[in-house]
Amino acid sequence: MLIALILFGLIGIAVFVAVVFLGVFKVDSDQNKAEKNSGEALDKLFNGATDVTFSGHLRSMKYETVILGAKERGYKVAHQAGDPKATFTLIFEKA
Repeated sequence: MLIALILFGLIGIAVFVAVVFLGVFKVDSDQNKAEKNSGEALDKLFNGATDVTFSGHLRSMKYETVILGAKERGYKVAHQAGDPKATFTLIFEKA
């Protein structure tokens, strides 16, 4: 009985670890996809409006990609909130 409980516990831990790793790989994959398509996404975001807001997260374009893309399109950061490595909000003004 004790061996069965230990085995069940080990299987549970293995399943948990597998789910965590799959989640990490999914987040990484989603961010890589967003980075790959960043040019088109940034063109849509910075479409000539006076003010632009971008809410970023782990699966979106990287903070640096958005900041540099905004600069290239004639925008500057007016305000930022949050953690660039997690969830953040950026507000841009047309320069």
